[in-house]
Amino acid sequence: MVTIMSNNKVLIPLTQSLLSQEIFPHIEKFLAASNNDLTLFFITKPPTGAGFGKIDGGTDYVHMPGDGSARPSLHPIYATQQQDSIKAHVEAELIPVTNRLRGAGYNVSLVVSFDKNPLDAILKVIKHKKIDLVAMSTKARVGMTRFFFNNIANQLSQKSDIPVLITHPTGE
Repeated sequence: MVTIMSNNKVLIPLTQSLLSQEIFPHIEKFLAASNNDLTLFFITKPPTGAGFGKIDGGTDYVHMPGDGSARPSLHPIYATQQQDSIKAHVEAELIPVTNRLRGAGYNVSLVVSFDKNPLDAILKVIKHKKIDLVAMSTKARVGMTRFFFNNIANQLSQKSDIPVLITHPTGE
């Protein structure tokens, strides 16, 4: 293992794309576990709430004397409930990754962010957590494709005051 940096806070932006996780072998190769704290930063757009839905009338709930009627009624599904559900799902999906990194000796934390603008969310967390390095994987785009589809990694590398390690998937 080559140790390039030590005693750093490293932010790793993630999405549902498996491409975003292709940064991990590079992290493990170049950053010593004992000297780097990793923040996995999952970004998604904020939910708006699903409105109203019917309660499940087929549950095994046993009515007790004095209980009110259990007839089906409508109840709102709030955006905060959806956020909690998404957070739990993300944590569960990333268990293998976090366990592997912790097993290798890294201090790993997970932050789930709901923001319409991923770039702004990343820049905010860099400032708030005093991040030293951002490490991420992105598709390589060149020429006109890069002009029309300027991605978050390129924008971040231009707007951030800290180093941004960008890797491209193998075979691209």
